[in-house]
Amino acid sequence: MTRSLSCFLLVLSAQLTLWTDLAQASSGDEYEAALVDAVDRQRLARWHESYSEEVHVAGDEGDARLIDTLRLDFETLGLEVEVHRFHAYLPRPVSAKLEIVAEPEELGGGPFSVGASPLPLALPIREKAVEGDRFVSDERTSFGWNAYAASGDVTADVVYANYGLKEDFAELKKLGVDVKGKIVLARYGGNFRGYKAKFAEAAGAVGLVIFTDPADAGFRRGDVWPRGGYANETYIQRGSVLTLDYPGDPLTPFVDATEDAERLDPEEVDLPRIPVQPIGWGAAWEIVRRMTGDGAPNAWQGGLPTYYRLGGKGLRLRLQVEQERRLVETANVVGMLRGTEQSDQWVLIGSHHDAWSFGAGDPNAGSILVTEAAKAFAEAAQRGRKPKRSILFAHWGAEEYGIIGSTEWVEGRRQQLEASAVAYLNLDGAALGTRFGSQASPTLKTMMEEISRVVEHPDGDSIWDHWNRDGEAPFGDLGGGSDHVAFYCHAGVPSAGIAGRGTPGVAYHSNYGNLDWYWKMVGDDYRAAEMLAHYVVRWAARLADYELLPLDPSRYGEDVVMHLDAMWRNRPADEAKERTENLRSAAEGFSAAAREDLEALARAVEEGRLDAAEMRRANEILLGMERLWLTDAGIPDRPWYRNLFAATDADSGYAPWMLPALRWTLENDRLDRWKEMEARYLQVFHLLQQEMSTLAALADRGAS
Repeated sequence: MTRSLSCFLLVLSAQLTLWTDLAQASSGDEYEAALVDAVDRQRLARWHESYSEEVHVAGDEGDARLIDTLRLDFETLGLEVEVHRFHAYLPRPVSAKLEIVAEPEELGGGPFSVGASPLPLALPIREKAVEGDRFVSDERTSFGWNAYAASGDVTADVVYANYGLKEDFAELKKLGVDVKGKIVLARYGGNFRGYKAKFAEAAGAVGLVIFTDPADAGFRRGDVWPRGGYANETYIQRGSVLTLDYPGDPLTPFVDATEDAERLDPEEVDLPRIPVQPIGWGAAWEIVRRMTGDGAPNAWQGGLPTYYRLGGKGLRLRLQVEQERRLVETANVVGMLRGTEQSDQWVLIGSHHDAWSFGAGDPNAGSILVTEAAKAFAEAAQRGRKPKRSILFAHWGAEEYGIIGSTEWVEGRRQQLEASAVAYLNLDGAALGTRFGSQASPTLKTMMEEISRVVEHPDGDSIWDHWNRDGEAPFGDLGGGSDHVAFYCHAGVPSAGIAGRGTPGVAYHSNYGNLDWYWKMVGDDYRAAEMLAHYVVRWAARLADYELLPLDPSRYGEDVVMHLDAMWRNRPADEAKERTENLRSAAEGFSAAAREDLEALARAVEEGRLDAAEMRRANEILLGMERLWLTDAGIPDRPWYRNLFAATDADSGYAPWMLPALRWTLENDRLDRWKEMEARYLQVFHLLQQEMSTLAALADRGAS
């Protein structure tokens, strides 16, 4: 352990103790304990059955019925309910077909395939019925499809492109494999599926087929459904392939997609222009085993029982996709428990409600936590105990199509959120096991670590002890892929996500993602959901009820240093030191000074030395410090992303880009603009230090 890390852990321990003392002084323990006791596993199971009983794709009849159910649930709890309706440009599947129409002569050619089946050979694009799964054969389920794929009918040779990463297409070019005019076959994983389509299209492909490889999620991992939980040969991952420079409705960037909103012309929006079709590994096996070209690199070999090749002449696929794109109405459902003293300050908890099928895992394993937390707080309110700040419980619409509902809600309330939002907690599909994981913006980490020490893990110890026993890092960085993006990356609201994982299997975005799969693989005892619900109510209670907001801006300095090191890890040490020393010095200096100032402020609050006006001013400053990372111009090339601390990865969609304006200079070979971008970050630390000085002055006045 390095000396700097040892010092950091000692300081962190002191901070945690200080926040604990402050919590006890504010009588938060009794409130939290009552909220934890209110969590009920049987009720979690009832929410789950209610939300997962039918297919509910954004904008369809099942979705409309679920919206009404969510509204009624919140109204019954006594919350102030907003049904925020929006009109988004969404696709609908009409038809699809994938066929092998010809195969290499050395395999037989002619009208019969190597499997003695006549050509053309239609490949399955829907999950098969299995014993023990009552839901998969429901007539309302769809065949597998990728939303926003272009309609088209193409016949072409096949090229295998591994995971379809940018570097995979670069490797194909290096190997002399021409993708132009071909149908690309790529496996799921490594990046957001939309970037597979984007890179394939850029390389000249006329179509894309994406499959789930058994090495990643099938029989190479364990027993497949229904004997086990992993992907059987017909499991198909659905999902959007939308990749714009902004999330949300494709036609209304920066503004709420109301019915009369001014919209872009769809022909001028960079929507996918090639047909895309997802399949299972059984269908992929029929394609891969017929390839006769050069062998794929060793790192590209997957789990099918054959040698993976890059293509080969004679093997031809016909891909037909028809989708309809139009404006579709759906809604967010937001319930507010109004605070008693600072109702204009909001703590937000959310998960989306739309699914690709029944959604028992994604999203409803998170949706039930939102409603259960609302129930716990509502019961306490009925007994006369309300939080000081308002708590908003949200079920977002159309997340699966491109994080649409939450983005539209944020875009329509951005100024209000910048002024009053304390934090956002995202719970998308959270309760899928008891192996706890989290991601958080820096200011929330100190509080979240403290909560992990007091929330009991189902195995009997705390979440924190469980983490340490497994040797896992406590926190990751927030990337893309879910409803925190607009809050964090656009409006500068500190955000976090928590989840339980560890279930041996996957039903992600498939028709198998139903209650039968969940009860068999995750469990019908709802222990994972109970653990996470305990965490959620403690998280919300502290942010909504502590006199002094438990935000720790000193962590920004530590995290900036960490991300600078990661950014320059594979570059020459001398250059890295020269480029980063100014910002590193500013970050380290801020962190050290901020810890002292925050400790002084917390002591002043604990001892009751600040009056109500001074306390409100201190909390306003803490909230305002978060927004100092926002830039009206946005980060280079992506103006919607306004947070200089974090954005989504420009080429993967899921991963985070930390310090994105600086990262942009490295990823785009624009180090000539490093100094310009660095100046933005130095200015942020200058302003942060000014605000910390104001907080320190408040503490000093209280001491006098």
